[in-house]
Amino acid sequence: MANRIEPFRDYSEHEVVNLFALDVAGADDLKTWKPGNSSAAKYDQGVVVSAKSASLPGELPSTDALKTTGALRDYLGAKDQPHVGYNAYPVCEMTIEPAAAGELPLGLTLKQTLAYDENDENLLRYPLKKDELQAVLPGHAVPVLTRGLVLMGASAFSADVPVVGGKVSVIRGGLGLLDDGTAGDVDVGKCIAIGEASDTSAKKYLCKISF
Repeated sequence: MANRIEPFRDYSEHEVVNLFALDVAGADDLKTWKPGNSSAAKYDQGVVVSAKSASLPGELPSTDALKTTGALRDYLGAKDQPHVGYNAYPVCEMTIEPAAAGELPLGLTLKQTLAYDENDENLLRYPLKKDELQAVLPGHAVPVLTRGLVLMGASAFSADVPVVGGKVSVIRGGLGLLDDGTAGDVDVGKCIAIGEASDTSAKKYLCKISF
């Protein structure tokens, strides 16, 4: 799996925000939102996210094209059926996206946002597997950690990984990745310890973060 955050986490539930869903762009193919894809995928666990400035609460579900004719509407299994009433796909109106340059990061996602499992089973109709994958459905609120002690995998960082006692920052690339502060946009914590491994891609980084 391509998750950037490891199972060990030490935090207070008061430091978790449950108000935002991961943004589904018009070009997103939800068929690719499944475990095991690229570590750069925005729907993984441990992605640094920021609130999307264009997303505001209060819009009626029927006014959002993604919920009526786009990716989320299609995911519900409904196609264009004129003159037939329906309920739009239920979503959380405010959204987040991987933090980009100049944006204030909100925190790290604690769950994946998945539409299908590794066998292309629709998780909308497979809630047990969704829970086993520690995932939420597209359009549903994602828990975002703003402060705590977490163990991060190597895939959470760019090429510049932190050292023990060194800073942890958000990179400017907009991929929701972290680095050692040399090219970071915002400092968000420090590295407490490193789990060494002969394969650098298998190293673990214990980080104290505060967004």
